[in-house]
Amino acid sequence: MSQTNFGGTFSISTTAANADLTLSGFTGLTWESVPNIGNHGPTGVTQNTPSFSTWDRNVALKGKGEANAGDPTVTFLDVVSAGMTLMLAAADVSEPGSYAFKVEWPDGSVEYNRGVVTGPARPKGANEDFKTLEFTLGLSQVPVIVDAT
Repeated sequence: MSQTNFGGTFSISTTAANADLTLSGFTGLTWESVPNIGNHGPTGVTQNTPSFSTWDRNVALKGKGEANAGDPTVTFLDVVSAGMTLMLAAADVSEPGSYAFKVEWPDGSVEYNRGVVTGPARPKGANEDFKTLEFTLGLSQVPVIVDAT
């Protein structure tokens, strides 16, 4: 059955998370919801495919290279909240640490990840566009996904 993102939530950990976490590590954190999320870019692991061509083969040799957990852009309305204050603090250039993120889907499933926060970009838009802030999450571990019960 198809579902929309309506009713989902995005949260950030209230403290830095500078090492890979397991499910118990994620669930042991304190979270702050960041309201007014409008868009969340794609997550999930992609892998480079390095190749090497040799004189004696007409097909290049290929292997699995370095993985990338993603760099999604997340867009919020520019509204003051405790969650937005945390996002802005995590994005500050003087804050080198990583933070944990939690997305709770309307069906009850949860996706956890961890990485740095950069931004915010401030799109200007057109006459009737809302004032928004865009952050990029530089994810640095494989997501931990908990299926709905």
